[in-house]
Amino acid sequence: MSRALFYKEWIKLRLWWVLMLAAGVAFALVLFFKLRYVANANEAVTVWNAWIFKGWLFFRPFQYVPLVFGVALGLLQFLPEVQARRVRLVLHLPLGETRAIALHLAAGLLLLALALLPAALVFSLGGALWFPREWQGNLFHVLTPWLLAGAGAYLAAAAVLLETNWRHRVFYLLLAAGALRLFLLETFYDTCARILPALALWVLALVLVPLFSSHRFRKGLVR
Repeated sequence: MSRALFYKEWIKLRLWWVLMLAAGVAFALVLFFKLRYVANANEAVTVWNAWIFKGWLFFRPFQYVPLVFGVALGLLQFLPEVQARRVRLVLHLPLGETRAIALHLAAGLLLLALALLPAALVFSLGGALWFPREWQGNLFHVLTPWLLAGAGAYLAAAAVLLETNWRHRVFYLLLAAGALRLFLLETFYDTCARILPALALWVLALVLVPLFSSHRFRKGLVR
């Protein structure tokens, strides 16, 4: 039954996932070709100086893409289910409500990761052509908070849609907006290196919120 749920989510989201994947890779390639132009127009020392001393990150325009993809995927996955009340059927499956929603979240997070990682690979391989090996660590430290922000935005969207109480929805939105802002602050190339474990733990803890919301949804709690 778990495989059937994964397949159902894939059938529902596959077109949107392909569009996200194509958009992410296309945007990454545009930024890569911009880097190639800058690298060809300047000496390597000039490009490295801009990276090391000025914090120039050619992939910075990609910053909000994971966030947008996460919110969009959460809406596309759960909004039709909630509006049509089909999610109630899922919550009454023999799997149990917690496991059923957890499988939906796992499917959504997996699709989100698969839509974003090819773009990250373009950045990694493209940057390796002109930057030294140490630059890969720079890419990891900067890009990881953005990817975590996408996962957090997806989980927050799922929690808001599954929640039946408007006060709880507003609280979740404020919590997500305040916390995710920290993931997207203007950073130098190693600013977030020391807090990456804390950011990852916050996103991991956020998984509990849509599970709690789904429990309230099944019980019909509105107060």
